[in-house]
Amino acid sequence: MASTNTTTSSADVALKVDAPRSVDRYAQLALSDTAIEYEEKYPYSTSTATIVENGLSGVVANVSERFNGTTDLEETVQLLLSNTTIYAAMVKIAIDDESATDESGIYNAVLRHISDQPKTFFQAKLLQYVLNAKHVTVDMSDVKWQVLPELVAEHGLPIASGEVEPAVNTLLDIVYERGELYYYLDRYIQNGDIDEIEFTQSIKEKMLDRLVTLNLKIDPEKFDAGAYDEYFALAYHEAQTGGSATDDPIDLIYSKGGQSTWDFSVDRFETVEKQGISKNNILAAGALDYVYYIGEVMRVFDVANVLVLRWASGLLDIPDGTTASALYRFHKRRDERSTPEERAMLYKRVLNKGEGQVLSRMSVNSDFTTLWDQFISEVMQYIQKTERKAYWSNWYDSGVSNARIYQLTRDLQYNLSDHMTGMAHLQVTEDYNHLQEALEIVNSEDVRNYFGGRRQSLWNTIERICSEEFGSAPNTETIKTLAVDGNTIFQWIANFNESSVTSSQFEALLAAVEAWVLARETVEGSPRQRSPKTLPAASPPPPRNDTRNDNGDGFIAYEYESTSGDNNLAGSAVGNDEFDRW
Repeated sequence: MASTNTTTSSADVALKVDAPRSVDRYAQLALSDTAIEYEEKYPYSTSTATIVENGLSGVVANVSERFNGTTDLEETVQLLLSNTTIYAAMVKIAIDDESATDESGIYNAVLRHISDQPKTFFQAKLLQYVLNAKHVTVDMSDVKWQVLPELVAEHGLPIASGEVEPAVNTLLDIVYERGELYYYLDRYIQNGDIDEIEFTQSIKEKMLDRLVTLNLKIDPEKFDAGAYDEYFALAYHEAQTGGSATDDPIDLIYSKGGQSTWDFSVDRFETVEKQGISKNNILAAGALDYVYYIGEVMRVFDVANVLVLRWASGLLDIPDGTTASALYRFHKRRDERSTPEERAMLYKRVLNKGEGQVLSRMSVNSDFTTLWDQFISEVMQYIQKTERKAYWSNWYDSGVSNARIYQLTRDLQYNLSDHMTGMAHLQVTEDYNHLQEALEIVNSEDVRNYFGGRRQSLWNTIERICSEEFGSAPNTETIKTLAVDGNTIFQWIANFNESSVTSSQFEALLAAVEAWVLARETVEGSPRQRSPKTLPAASPPPPRNDTRNDNGDGFIAYEYESTSGDNNLAGSAVGNDEFDRW
């Protein structure tokens, strides 16, 4: 019995993380409540016994030392870990639920779990104490208050002495000014007048800014009757177009002193800062990867150019209006947009994708392919081992750890930060805008009505046009998964900070990688031979040479040659000689 007490005391010594120097009194009260909550769920004696029985006191001591030596540990997380009851509970969860037995495994698991439910509970209690002190009553039946939990999760609350109350005051100002608008904006989105995929976080924030300036006082019954739809539609339109004059590098040519402000967030079709790491570079690389799959592999650029060529030849009857204007604008900008060769050069230089030719002094990022494949492999191994744990008799020897995943994430951060440089930011911004123009044409009601048949959708239209013009249809759903879930992986890499990864973020990564791998296997496992079909034109179209992409992606990259000296119709791979005659 004495031996057990002695061992248990060694666990007590191991669970020592220093508290932040300055802690607000409200934060101290919230910490006490959180400790009581976790003592009920995971009694301290039980948690320490788990550490002892697995002989992990020394490992936990090293983990604690690592926490104390971390300079960028979030203060709220540090405060929670400084409470031994909460800390011990997180270690027990790491051991029991994830079978973590090594230092890195326990360290990472504790960080993820404490940044999830314990942090949420703590912040809720912290907010409650401040609101009670201010005699503010939160009535969740009043729609303006329903945004408060989301605001706390998004902005967080400080814990330093004297900073908590001002931060809560700021959140209250947001609630009073636009809390009701948050609620009705979500209602408007759910009504489906505009596809929900279009409402990115950036668009929603811009809409709210505009709605605030309109000083709307919304009556629930009138809202249900659609009385305010025009205001929300106006706000949406301005959010979509308000910054367009400076977002597209092509437009910057005509705007003196203009700067590109796009943050590289992409249309999702539903819609850390450290030395040497550039989050923006990584996000830009993710946007480039997205353009590669949607624009090149799905052939959206080519499809848009086919439509322009048909329309110009009189083979596609589009009445005057928005779609006709978009087609004409797409055609007129063809000499200003990046050529297929320039896009291919960028894919090759930054991501080592495709068969593009690079200039003699350019360095191809060949390391990216190796790092990406290793990263995907490690994540899949983690998923497979975790799924098999119920069948393994010796789970603790299974080697399940996310340490290697974290290390490869850091390697990818440095790799992409180093290679997504120079003119690449403006190039990918231009290419993304080019892609959006192409999608706008293909997804227009006029085009979908003409090609969509009974299944009038963007994807069905792309498949049908590709089938008619190029001899086979791309698997749009699979390619969309490669683009969207691939972008989620790039988002993980860009935002990764080992000290603040949450369980939900890690689970989202696992889901994205698994979906991406399944999509890649689907594409690689299916024949993609194409028999290009002659375009309906006044003269023969340029011949096509198809070459296989040997970079491991399993896709076919198409190289087009033209009998004309100018083969850049709308910056795509379709010849321009027809427009010279037009």
